[in-house]
Amino acid sequence: MHDTFVSNPSFFKLDATLKKIRNYWQKNFDAQQKDITVDQWLLIENLYKHKRITHNELARLTSKDITTVSRIIELLVKKELVERQGSTDDRRKVFVQLTPAGVNKYKDVRPLVLEMRKTGWNNLSEGDYNELTRILDVIYNNIP
Repeated sequence: MHDTFVSNPSFFKLDATLKKIRNYWQKNFDAQQKDITVDQWLLIENLYKHKRITHNELARLTSKDITTVSRIIELLVKKELVERQGSTDDRRKVFVQLTPAGVNKYKDVRPLVLEMRKTGWNNLSEGDYNELTRILDVIYNNIP
């Protein structure tokens, strides 16, 4: 059983599924003229949930490296969706948060995101979602 699991192409299927989802989302964002990428949405969504956090915290929450997060934040700052604020306690620490325009972007894009998630989860139950999440968490935590 274990050898079958290891040689099974499930991880390739997972990768192909993720690529298909990203492409689907980006096509919908573009078709609806949301002027946003999937990665930008991921950061905006996390900033909306967590309000004011550091680049490092955002990188951890999104499972992205700090360089990628910094590059995306720079683009969002240029779009005036995100602003940086220095910490009053530690001059090395910089917080990022959504601007009012960023909050509006979140509220504008979120209904489309919810529809796309519904499409992806069509014919699957909440139990299916919970089980997949559990399995992915185990795999993620198994990898050093």
